[in-house]
Amino acid sequence: MIHVFIGTKAQFIKMAPVMVEMRARDIPFRYVDSGQHAQLTQSLRRVFGLPEPDVFLRRQEGDIVTIPSAVHWYFKHLWASMLQKKWLKEKVFPEGGVCLIHGDTLSTLLGMQMARAAGLDVAHVEAGLRSFRIWDPFPEELIRIRCMRRSRLLFAPSDEAAANLTKMKVRGTIVKIGGNTVADSLRLTDDMPNNAPIPDEPFALVTCHRLETIRRKGRLAQVVDLVNRVARQIHVIFVMHKPTRKSLARYGLEARLHPNVERLDMLDYCDFVAMLKAARFVLADGGSIQEECSYLNKPCLIIRKTTERADGLGRNAVLWQFDDAVADQFLQRSSSHEPNEPGDLPRPSSTIIDALLERGY
Repeated sequence: MIHVFIGTKAQFIKMAPVMVEMRARDIPFRYVDSGQHAQLTQSLRRVFGLPEPDVFLRRQEGDIVTIPSAVHWYFKHLWASMLQKKWLKEKVFPEGGVCLIHGDTLSTLLGMQMARAAGLDVAHVEAGLRSFRIWDPFPEELIRIRCMRRSRLLFAPSDEAAANLTKMKVRGTIVKIGGNTVADSLRLTDDMPNNAPIPDEPFALVTCHRLETIRRKGRLAQVVDLVNRVARQIHVIFVMHKPTRKSLARYGLEARLHPNVERLDMLDYCDFVAMLKAARFVLADGGSIQEECSYLNKPCLIIRKTTERADGLGRNAVLWQFDDAVADQFLQRSSSHEPNEPGDLPRPSSTIIDALLERGY
């Protein structure tokens, strides 16, 4: 049996095409929702036409958005998996097999630990990404390392990721899948309707949510200054996560935003992709958005100090590093950019399923 263990919005978006592929081939699988982003994954199931999870670890409707609640949720289920082996093997992971985990979140770590406690093999999707800085991003870098060392199969999205795994001397089998599964997600949205509030005038799209930025007043103030600089040149649509909006209010920074900055709450995935495609350029700190912009050939200023992803760097993407000179150069090149047609997208989800079937799962 193939079990898919996911819990965050980004994980669902990237693993949805894997589940869609299995349904298209009539391959049985079980979907375990960790509940980390319970509300967001609920809406995404409707977008991708996927059924409700076979197992909910957390049935509350709200998302986990604070560090204390995330830590409490994680240790609660880790402890339960150690003490309730019968529940773990009969209810969460019946029939054994392999558990697919994704990325570098607490759900990734919890899924790996629970699956191994139940005696399952673990397959890590998006394996091999490294920043080589323990504290940036933290705890993601530590989670990646732990999960990669404990996985039987490691699905590497790029040659660089595969090389990182080789250097780590991981025990598991490295499988190159030729791209990130978000490429399949983008393809799936092509035929989906959207209600994106796309303005008639040219605009820049902004989003920022990483804890290392929004929890530091100085860094977040730099982001606001950058957004204001862009807003003096072009209309800006700032799509705000709830924690970002709270941090802006807490530090008194939201009132400093330029009048040309339009603020929106988070959008459905199809709506956001439509906005992404229509934007003149993008400012974002999310790894998934960096990958999406790479596949869409969309200019993207990555508003981070470092990134573990090479997607688009030197082509459509620039790492800001909180350097005003870098931002100025990016804006000069991108302000007159016309949208490019994306190239042929890879099909990594199909490769993942083929590799699992070849190994008898």
